[in-house]
Amino acid sequence: MTTQADLWTPSPGGKLRALLVRSGLAADEQSRLERETLRILGRCRAPRWDDDGASAELVVGAVQSGKTLSFTGLIAAAHDNGYPLVVVLAGTKTNLRDQTYERLVRDLAMNGNGRLPSWHPVNDLQPSDAHNVQARIQQWRSAKSPATRVTTVAVVLKNHAALRRARNVLTTVLAQNPGAPVLFIDDEADQAGLNVARKQEDESSTYRSIRLLRETASNHSYVLYTATPQAPLLIALEDTLSPRTVSVLQAGAGYVGGSTLFEERLEEFVREIDDDALDDQSISPPESLKLAVATFLLAMVVAQLRNNPLPLTMLIHPSSGTDLHRAYEVWTHGIVDRFNTSLTDGDPVLRQQLVDEIFGNAYEDLAKTGGNVVHEEIVTLDSLLDLLGDGGYLQAVMVRTVNSRQGNEITSSEWTQAPGWVVIGGNKLDRGFTVENLAVTYMPRGPGVRNADTVQQRGRFFGYKRSYLDLLRAWMNPDTADVFKMYVKHEDAMRCALADLDVNGEELSSWRRSILLDSTLNPTRREVVRLDVDSIDLSGWALTQTHVYGDPTGPKSTGRSHLDGLRAAAVPDKRDQRAASRNLTVRTTWANLVEFIVDWRITADEKDRLYAIVLALGTIDDEIPVDLVFMDGGATRDRGPSALSREVLEDVAWDLDAIDDVESLVVGNLMQGANPADGSVYPGDRAFWADDAVTVEIHELAIEAGHRARSRATALAIHVPKRLGERVILQAD
Repeated sequence: MTTQADLWTPSPGGKLRALLVRSGLAADEQSRLERETLRILGRCRAPRWDDDGASAELVVGAVQSGKTLSFTGLIAAAHDNGYPLVVVLAGTKTNLRDQTYERLVRDLAMNGNGRLPSWHPVNDLQPSDAHNVQARIQQWRSAKSPATRVTTVAVVLKNHAALRRARNVLTTVLAQNPGAPVLFIDDEADQAGLNVARKQEDESSTYRSIRLLRETASNHSYVLYTATPQAPLLIALEDTLSPRTVSVLQAGAGYVGGSTLFEERLEEFVREIDDDALDDQSISPPESLKLAVATFLLAMVVAQLRNNPLPLTMLIHPSSGTDLHRAYEVWTHGIVDRFNTSLTDGDPVLRQQLVDEIFGNAYEDLAKTGGNVVHEEIVTLDSLLDLLGDGGYLQAVMVRTVNSRQGNEITSSEWTQAPGWVVIGGNKLDRGFTVENLAVTYMPRGPGVRNADTVQQRGRFFGYKRSYLDLLRAWMNPDTADVFKMYVKHEDAMRCALADLDVNGEELSSWRRSILLDSTLNPTRREVVRLDVDSIDLSGWALTQTHVYGDPTGPKSTGRSHLDGLRAAAVPDKRDQRAASRNLTVRTTWANLVEFIVDWRITADEKDRLYAIVLALGTIDDEIPVDLVFMDGGATRDRGPSALSREVLEDVAWDLDAIDDVESLVVGNLMQGANPADGSVYPGDRAFWADDAVTVEIHELAIEAGHRARSRATALAIHVPKRLGERVILQAD
């Protein structure tokens, strides 16, 4: 493992800066990327030759936010700072591996310029590559000038066969160059490479292949890139893939993520699919699909008139079944052919019928967000339809199905050969695959087993799209739309926790895993979870304290002063009809209470629940309303300790603040039930909660320990309304 002695400060060099200039990003964005890249590399092992050791580091970015550019920059910085060999594990399918390889070659200018090369790119390491790779590494060691050093960048498919071939090559190469520093980069690190056979106390084939590949390099760093880090964070800490540090990538100003699409612009972005028939047995296409295609075609013409973005793409993302893909392909061609006929044969009746049934609604929908404006001028529907039909745009649209049966991968050079694309597919488009300039999504598939990381990876609609935000639309299965809405808080909470570790330079082993998650979701697939975790549901009475210590809000404490101030503003609660000792309630905010209760002295199990409540509510909003209820107006209530507590305190006068060997006493029953009083009925302590606020009850207790003593203690009960209720996945202490 990496130790403090391994820390080093890499230098910015020519390859990294040349990459950033070619990226075309603004100067401040280039500076940010340079800082991020050097920070990530500085957490890897220093590239000292003839050294032994290994480290694993985690890099977290948002979906479609530029992770590829980040690890491309990391490769450039690795060359600048002394790494002769970089191995990139790029996806589980050849189209993703090839896409990554082509982009690296392009962005790092690996094809050269006829002068001395700086790069030796290899797509899919084969035994025949061993000689050239070995020669490049030996040249690196013997070179007198940095200008003659060549870094080999090998892109490898993430399956056991390809990894075994790569291991054989590295075994040959590194036997002749022992101690050569190697940088491994695992793109989409939460996919495929983790151990899914842990319940059988075995290793899955890909996991074992990655472990054996790493073991060929005695001196290496392994950098895991992902937008969904749940799985890498929940594997066992002693696992070889368990990361030591985390670096959180900041998205650029043009990025559009979950909070924008599923909170700020939910009504503008999401259209629920409510058709009855959404299977391959239907002869006619769903009406929602017709409207989605029409919306896309109008948006495509608007993009052409704006000259941004070019081209525009629609993604149809049904389930993984290839028969269903074929059905959607047939439907889409049929829709486009009908539109083409109605717009080009000169029959005004057909054209008007198309406007009345479909295009009129599509145009009105786009107009609501300004999607019909070009250079500050409104473009009419007739003008857009003219360009679609007689203008030829409709005939130029490409429809392509990309799946395991048909292949049909779209190469980087193909995208610009048409003004618009309709891409149809399932799992092959889930993650990693770049859909250029995606504007309209049609996703009839459900959320499946509701693994949060899997659903999030389907968010191809995230990305650098702010310049055409007004054109973005998604037709979605209602359950899938709900999952994306739920996911936003989960992602924000996790990124905030990881960002704190990143900024403070703390190792992940110091962080008690805590993941905020809706109760209907799983964080990741169960097969990879190795940490001992508890699932804590927060709806309803999330915490009812049953163990008390001495009064945590003694007369001299700031907490007692804070409570007394709030109680002075409390008024009799109308739900309590008793004549005396009525409950008092004051409306405040979570921010006004959280510092007071976050360090409340309670047992470890109850502390977990309190920690989960603080995590969940703090993520939502510090200004959440809270009803603070002083039970019996703050008067003490008599309570007896449990039998065990009586035995412990049988021969002592109970002063909990002075007795160190008593960890806590169990209160027999904190919550008072319903009770007749003065002709009315007290509804009981559990009746004091509201739908629109968190409820925090303050119970002042006088607890007797046999005949010897009475002592004061203060206990909490917290109720979280259903609309705020979350679940927290918490690493067990």
